[in-house]
Amino acid sequence: MTITKTGNAEIDQQHEILDTMVAELESLCLDAGQSPDTLCHECCQQKLCQTRLSAMVDRLGAFLAGHATYEERMMELLPDTPTCQSHVKAHKAAHQGLAKQLRKLGVQVSSDTPRAASTEVWRILGDWLGDHSSLFDNRLVRMTKSASPEIDFDSELVIMLDRHVFPNRPTAPKASKEGGSARQKAKVEIRGRIESLSPTQKNVFWLVVGGKKNREIAEELGITVNTVKTHRAAIFSKMDVSSVVELVKKTDVLR
Repeated sequence: MTITKTGNAEIDQQHEILDTMVAELESLCLDAGQSPDTLCHECCQQKLCQTRLSAMVDRLGAFLAGHATYEERMMELLPDTPTCQSHVKAHKAAHQGLAKQLRKLGVQVSSDTPRAASTEVWRILGDWLGDHSSLFDNRLVRMTKSASPEIDFDSELVIMLDRHVFPNRPTAPKASKEGGSARQKAKVEIRGRIESLSPTQKNVFWLVVGGKKNREIAEELGITVNTVKTHRAAIFSKMDVSSVVELVKKTDVLR
């Protein structure tokens, strides 16, 4: 999948991150590439694939929140002309369409075979990096360059980008060496805590961080709600947190 550069550092880096998800999707099932006729229900890894796909869809939903926030902030710079406002209306509708597809996909991942679900993820990523980018993102960059070359980043937008899109944004201020060192130590500590989790606990961990409820996690992993609660308690203990909010904040350091 070839990515055309828009010339906007933020948007281009966002597209590159989407491209890494494409690569991740390509490696989801190596057997499928070697044996195209193999059916998912014959594979013992089906649950694992579903879990990985579900986590990817959750990440795409969060990513879209940051991507749309950034671009819609750019749209505020456009002049109030029929051409510009027509683009704004269509572009926002396209973001809403992507969000709707991802919500639908979240349900499909748990009900369809991993192969069918991964095909749909692939289609959405392809459309996002293809038609959506050429019809909307590239055009938005061209329009804002003629209207205003700079975006006035407010704190809410910066937080949204850092949390949902990517760390080390091209326009982000450089952290001090002392601050960077402290952050790196925090990352090492949190990775160590995550590595201390059992394989099942890790699956539950990422689903909890992704906003899944106990019953949803139980259905997705094929275990009981009480078992999920037991795993959550162990995860909270190993991660040294007392709530989901604390868990998410701690995990955000890794982004």
